[in-house]
Amino acid sequence: MSKRQMLMLADVQSVENTCKTDPACPFVAFEKSKNTFGFTLAANGEVVIYTFSMGDDYPDNTVLTYSHCPDQPLLIHERIPTFFNTISPKYWKNPKCVNPLPRVGIQEPDETTDFWLNEDSPSSDMDVNIPANEDGDDTNDSDYDDDGEDDNDVDEDYYNTDGEDIPEYFSDEDEQVKMHPLLAHDIEQVKQLAGNQAISYRMFDALGDIDIDLQLDVSFLQDLIAKAWCLNREQPLVVRLHCSLSKYLDENSPQVSVFQSSKSNQPGVCSQMKKITESFLLGHWKSLTNKAVLAHLKSREKSPSKTCQRDGHRNHSNTSRGRTLTIPISFSRSSSSMSQSPSSESPSPVSPDSSSKKFGKKMFPWQPWQRSSSTGHSPPSPGKEELHLIPAATQDQKQAKQIPSLEHGFLWQMYGYLKNRIPNLSEFCVVCDEPHIFQNGAMLKPAVCERELCVFSFQMLGVMQDAAENIATGAEVVDLLVSMVLAAVKSRRRQLILDPFPSVVDPKSSKELAFSPKKKNFDRLESTLDKFSSMTDMLAAGSVTDMKKQMDRMDFMAYPLLQWIISSNRSHIVKLPTNKQIRFMHTPHQFLLLSSTPSKEIAFRKAKQEHGSIFAFHGSNIENWHSILRHGLINASGTKHQMHGAAYGKGIYLSPHSSVSFGYSGMGHGIHQPVKKLPPVEPKKSACRFLQSKNLRCIALCEVISSKELNRHGHVWVCCNPDHVCTRFFFVYEDGKVGDQGVDTTQDKYTKDILSAMADWRTL
Repeated sequence: MSKRQMLMLADVQSVENTCKTDPACPFVAFEKSKNTFGFTLAANGEVVIYTFSMGDDYPDNTVLTYSHCPDQPLLIHERIPTFFNTISPKYWKNPKCVNPLPRVGIQEPDETTDFWLNEDSPSSDMDVNIPANEDGDDTNDSDYDDDGEDDNDVDEDYYNTDGEDIPEYFSDEDEQVKMHPLLAHDIEQVKQLAGNQAISYRMFDALGDIDIDLQLDVSFLQDLIAKAWCLNREQPLVVRLHCSLSKYLDENSPQVSVFQSSKSNQPGVCSQMKKITESFLLGHWKSLTNKAVLAHLKSREKSPSKTCQRDGHRNHSNTSRGRTLTIPISFSRSSSSMSQSPSSESPSPVSPDSSSKKFGKKMFPWQPWQRSSSTGHSPPSPGKEELHLIPAATQDQKQAKQIPSLEHGFLWQMYGYLKNRIPNLSEFCVVCDEPHIFQNGAMLKPAVCERELCVFSFQMLGVMQDAAENIATGAEVVDLLVSMVLAAVKSRRRQLILDPFPSVVDPKSSKELAFSPKKKNFDRLESTLDKFSSMTDMLAAGSVTDMKKQMDRMDFMAYPLLQWIISSNRSHIVKLPTNKQIRFMHTPHQFLLLSSTPSKEIAFRKAKQEHGSIFAFHGSNIENWHSILRHGLINASGTKHQMHGAAYGKGIYLSPHSSVSFGYSGMGHGIHQPVKKLPPVEPKKSACRFLQSKNLRCIALCEVISSKELNRHGHVWVCCNPDHVCTRFFFVYEDGKVGDQGVDTTQDKYTKDILSAMADWRTL
């Protein structure tokens, strides 16, 4: 019987014994098996059956179900007596259900211990001295108060062993498991190089395990980007590794969980980061052993130059903890601007992202890849048969998957790699973790790429569906997305502008694509879209299940197509509430529209500080916006996507005057055929929240860098650098109506309203 099974059995027995001592206890009918434990609550006229399903990682990931809501299981990460002590006082006395084990301590390694230079002991048997705090007690990590180990009365009762016998298999004579010296060294390296806040851990002595939390700073994200990713930028993103305390690298690959402590429902970014972490471990953990890494570190320590460096670290170990230290590692420019980690004056080489099979026989896996290019190695491109567009490649994406050397230990290597991935998460497919095959793919939202294997995995197997969550939240946004794709499929230019074409698995034949970019059936797509229920009818269905049934009756492909329309959108769109709308635009259909990745926003802010920025409109027909939302604004001059003449050169065409952009928003209109100025029409207060007309015009309000790359020709501006244009707001008009055509964004009265609306971003 494993220690976890023993712990599980002891906890179950503790709860059962506590309840059976009182005949008046409302908790009865205890049932237990190898991995399940249940009891019935009969109190206050209600009967509820609690069932705990426990796995090999108990007490983590225990599934609790209630008889009154079996479809809503609860995932808990605490031991059963702790949970029982939480719910029982409401129906019974405070039971003081005890835990048969002594409290699990949290210990810190000795900072001054030499972990690998002990010549008399083999590396696998080295011990680490665990110091006590000033009061003589083991130190505890306060970071885990939210995991049920805070110092409250329930917790003290939980670990109180007075009056209860400890099972024989948890005898006090058991030898205490000690931390492996290499693990202690790696933890200390992260603390020295990134600060104490970068890592914390909790030891489970009785189980011989340890939870290591890598704390990844996300404060560099803009408020709105963090909100689009459902992250709290004031708290770190925690990557937890559950591994062996004494065996470390010699044990199986760690279990991984990624979360933010303040989030009850973890955002999709956490699932994506978990997959990235697991892939990293799969490719590197098995190729490393404690003995080999210790020998390597020992040999480097004996080098004179390295010895001086080590001594320098030791001399400052007690005075520089938590302060900024020089990090001999190379991060991408986006991550270096995070302000969490200091920059390096002489970065060490980095290795390309490779699996364990890629390691050369002549080079140890921890050695720097000195033969690699300094610019890094980008992931392999997909097969040519899948490439109908050029793969995306922003500046920082090329370096995002570079792997730091193992010079400072495995945990530091992983910390650097994961930290480097965050700014560019949305540039990679959440399923295959390869760059999106979009020409201008630096978009904001995580999404599934167009590769057929990923489409099948996502739609039929549910792979990473929590990561690529429903991108557009809100019925008005879904209504807008459907209107855009419908306009594109009905266009005479649909062969060109309906890009990406839907990739949807046939629900009647899971091995085939009903809609495929390789075999475009526009008529079938148009027929399905025409059969979509109205947004009002969709909402009236009451639930997703009922809505699906309703749409299936119209066309069995309707609901899967709707899912694709929503999940393929990679921009962040939010309907502006009435009190936060820009007044001079005179339409109730106003949206916040963001599409830039964090790395692009960082570069944009840097350029803005140097050159300043200004606002300008971009008009384009409604049929083009399906593609724009998924590809971003691109320089279409001289390409097959160009609609109007390029009289002022190549680039993205903008204007500070709304009248010019309104002209571009209608098919066949441009600066040579401006819309006739009419008085603005105020929208009716009783107007429906959804779009009622098929005749739609739309323009975007963009923020543009005022650099030399912005060429101004009167009312027409041309920006040849797509990275210097970021969409901010989106406006839709029905039945040919337009807003105030006298708007000039260079005038202070208009700029003031725009800046006021931007200041409200964080409240949306």
